[in-house]
Parts: sequence; C-alpha cells; structure tokens
Amino acid sequence: MHLLDIFFPRRCVSCGKIGVYFCNNCIKKIDFIDRSICPVCEKPAIDGFTHPKCHSPYGLDGMYALAHFKGPVKKAIHLLKYNFVTDMAEPLCDFLVKGLPNTLPKFDLLVPVPLHQKKEKERGFNQSLVLTKIISKKLNIPYCPSILKRIRLTVPQADLSGRERRNNIKGAFYCAKSTILTDKTIGLIDDVATTRSTLMECCLVLKRLQVKRVWGVVLAHG
Repeated sequence: MHLLDIFFPRRCVSCGKIGVYFCNNCIKKIDFIDRSICPVCEKPAIDGFTHPKCHSPYGLDGMYALAHFKGPVKKAIHLLKYNFVTDMAEPLCDFLVKGLPNTLPKFDLLVPVPLHQKKEKERGFNQSLVLTKIISKKLNIPYCPSILKRIRLTVPQADLSGRERRNNIKGAFYCAKSTILTDKTIGLIDDVATTRSTLMECCLVLKRLQVKRVWGVVLAHG
C-alpha cells in the first residue's frame, strides 16, 4: 500500500466504497459494448472491422471501444482527465486489454492521439499517452509518443455538433515522415470517440505516410 492510499484512499467511482475504483457491484453497471460497429456508418460490424463498402484508402480499418460513454466509465474518464486522477488509467486499461477480441490485427505500434502543446501544458499530461503507455506494457507492443503532433489549437470537441467537430479538427495534426511507419499496422489510442472525427483525421495523416492499417482503440464510445 502506498502512503497516499492511507490519506487519500481509493473510492469506487460509482458508489464511493473505499478500496478500489471499481467495486464488484459497480463493475456490473458498466455498459460494455457487446456489439461492435463500423467506425464509418455506425452499423453493426463483426469485431469492429470497417465494412468493405465503407472502407476508403485513407480511412480507419476498424475500431474497438470498450464501453458506452456513461455510468462508471464516464465518471472514471472525467476523473482521469479533469481531476488529474491518473492512476485511474490502470483499471480502465485492464478492462480494455481483457476485452480485446482475438480477431483484431496484430498491432506493430501504438500511437496516442496527441494534445496541442498548450493544452497539454495546462493539464500537465496527455490522457491518451497515459493510456498508451499502460496498454503498451500490458500487450508488449512498442509505442511512439511523439510521431503524431497536434499543430493547431482547436476548441473542445465536446461543445460541437458532428459537422462542427469534423471542420474543427481538419488539418489539426501533422506527422513527420518516418520509415518506422511504412507498411505498419497502428493502434491509435484515445479515451473517447463520439463522432470519430479525431480518429479519422489522425488516420488520414498517418496513411499519407504509407501506414498499412490504422485501428482506433478507445475506452468509450458515445
């Protein structure tokens, strides 16, 4: 037990029970996604693979989301991002890794969705990078924290409609040309995907540099 656990004990994000962030009873309240969708049309898709008719050369090849963005998972993500409870990432990543289907392609590299430098400085960390480091260790897959950069400061996506989100994020990312990306299958890590605009824009930038496949991997969708 850490000293901090004595003075600031962990509490269940849902019921407040002391000891863990997710008690056994409240884990049952998590709305895990049991029916994956195509990241383009949002219709049911086997294990999250993009439908052949929806697929495009610069688009996502698929997406895995752990749970719907509500209940205990939503509370946990908000605590992680806005209350700086970074150790909340560990149990969330445990859930995510255990839920990954065996049919997913083998990722060569994990890449976190970047924050703009100003935003990251204000928050003190990039939650997607925190998640990526943990997932990388659990899956024994290398990650690259800096190859994808956010070069334009955008307004928060949560405040925008679907169309506004797509316009807001357009041209916001840059990726330096690198041979480590060529013909690779990338797992693009983020906390939440709503319209998937951010994932799609990152994917576009990566695939322009000869990345073979890009999958979105997120904690929550909705």
